[in-house]
Amino acid sequence: MQETRIEGGLSLDAKIAIAKIVINDALSRFRRPFVVWSAGKDSTVVLHLVKVVVEERGMEMPPALFIDHGQHYDETYKMVESVSRGWNFRVVYARNEDALSKVRDNKIYVRELNEENQREVRRVGFNGEYFEYSLETDVGNHILKTVAMNQAIIRYRIDALFTGIRWDENPARSREVFISPRAEPPHVRVHPILPFTERNIWEYTFKYKLPIHPLYAQGYRSIDGKYDSKKTDDRPAWEQDLEHTRERAGRSQDKEGMMERLRELGYM
Repeated sequence: MQETRIEGGLSLDAKIAIAKIVINDALSRFRRPFVVWSAGKDSTVVLHLVKVVVEERGMEMPPALFIDHGQHYDETYKMVESVSRGWNFRVVYARNEDALSKVRDNKIYVRELNEENQREVRRVGFNGEYFEYSLETDVGNHILKTVAMNQAIIRYRIDALFTGIRWDENPARSREVFISPRAEPPHVRVHPILPFTERNIWEYTFKYKLPIHPLYAQGYRSIDGKYDSKKTDDRPAWEQDLEHTRERAGRSQDKEGMMERLRELGYM
């Protein structure tokens, strides 16, 4: 089994310098970049790094792409609104409106979906009559998040997406590179903080006084949907044993185990 990749030899300042080089390179080459932002700790660090670089270059801040699967915490929506106003950037909400409009009794019936979504359901290999309205399955995650993101890429002609993934999060992400071309739809993923560890994220957050999602103070270390995220401790995330416990222990482990398949389908 592949192990997660951890870059422990570089200082935080060195990793910040690398991240800024990656961001500068992408901003010089791509015309319609967006920042994938969830209000989580990693994507907020990337958002701030992009903000720093564009201010140094005298450029306009790229829009943020918020993937709205319909299961976010109220605190998440509030943070997106307050930070975007304070930092003065546009947020585009990516939603699979067809799928979300078909939720009945916490289920989505395949036959009721439009042709595009039915095709994406088959692409995942799902052959059932319905699937749960959940982020904890490959078909649910794909339809509610990846398809919504891809629809936005096409609609807004996005050619580059800055994301907040890190090498140490999951073995499936350990092979990722800084500039990663994707084909369906055509665009490039830009990963500035790959070498950062979870500890580095919190060091950066406090060093630059970034806004923090309130659930981290309640013991959550990884936040997504309100039905598949669980607190890992009663202590704030940054006070927990970050080096010897699993960051995503509060997330569905079935989902963590199928990360490789999800990434093949376009998930981050």
